[in-house]
Amino acid sequence: MFLRRFLTMLPLFVLPLGAGAAPSPPRRAPTTPHLEHVAIWAADMDKSAAFLADALGWRRHPLEFGVREDSAVFGGMKLAFVDANGFWLELVQPTTEGPGMEFLKQKGNGSIVELDFFVDDFEKSVELLKSKGIQAMGMDGNPMVDGGLLQEWAKIDGKIRNADERLAYLPLDVARGTSIELGWEYPSGVVFYRDETWGPKERTPSTTPRMDHVSVASADLEKTSEVYTKVLELKRVPGTPGLRRDWMGVTETGQTWIHGNSNVWVNIVAPAGAAGEKVLKDARFGDGNIMELAAEVPDIEAFHDAMKAKGIAMTAGDGVPLPAGAKAVTTPTGDRYSYFPLDKSEGMRIMVFQRAAGTDSALTQRDKAQAH
Repeated sequence: MFLRRFLTMLPLFVLPLGAGAAPSPPRRAPTTPHLEHVAIWAADMDKSAAFLADALGWRRHPLEFGVREDSAVFGGMKLAFVDANGFWLELVQPTTEGPGMEFLKQKGNGSIVELDFFVDDFEKSVELLKSKGIQAMGMDGNPMVDGGLLQEWAKIDGKIRNADERLAYLPLDVARGTSIELGWEYPSGVVFYRDETWGPKERTPSTTPRMDHVSVASADLEKTSEVYTKVLELKRVPGTPGLRRDWMGVTETGQTWIHGNSNVWVNIVAPAGAAGEKVLKDARFGDGNIMELAAEVPDIEAFHDAMKAKGIAMTAGDGVPLPAGAKAVTTPTGDRYSYFPLDKSEGMRIMVFQRAAGTDSALTQRDKAQAH
């Protein structure tokens, strides 16, 4: 279960979210996708997990699993899950040459590689794609073979056992450059074991920063939105603003929200102007790139001070300092945010934000619109 084209393909399930104290999702059609986790490429997943634990308090699951090193399609990989306070992050570290290693070299350490959805019925989901004229793909960019079977290994109770899953990817042109994985897991799969062994005592405390959304860059907001509304049949919340981010040329209205059928949203952003053009033309980013994770904190000034005590100077975005004397950027909707510097976060771009009080907050407007 992990990254798409360069990783693996994740299952699309409609299980309760394993991490944290997430509520059980409502009943839905067996082909309705649910954003189960996102995959992050790591040069050293131990260092990446250690940063997430130290800076954000997000706990790593002790499960050891991976892909065999003789895998001709994927190349060897080892993986780990991190509980981002109710949502899972999957760290993927390539161990041999192959698509995964090539992607790490191309995009760099800490790249957020794919959106991993689960469904209840994998075969029906693949058939639904076919009915829409879409060929389900494998991680290597070729048409899916062997029913999308991915054979993983997992170390459980000191023994290595098989942990298989079935994965399909949207063609990159259909997904407009984003690696989107749909999948289903066998009852012996690692997601089942992960959730069975992650109880209230093991979970990341609910007092830590809470994962709220992932942001995807788009050169055409409407066409990218249709990937989620027409292909994946997810719900869009139109007409609500987002967080303005000047460093990447994103205005509060140059974005939209897609509900992930979980407690994490997909935020599609349209970079514009000189800053936006730089993002879209950057080989590391580009149209469809998953730009960042965003986590909510109750007091961003206290968070800033806590990070300063750890030797971390928060920023306004890639290479952009915070305004003089400020501990966060304040948006037109009153929300406030800052970023970890990439040299401290193992390359992972992570925004933390505090929503404005009252109804002006972009996040509050989004949540109210979804509730209605």
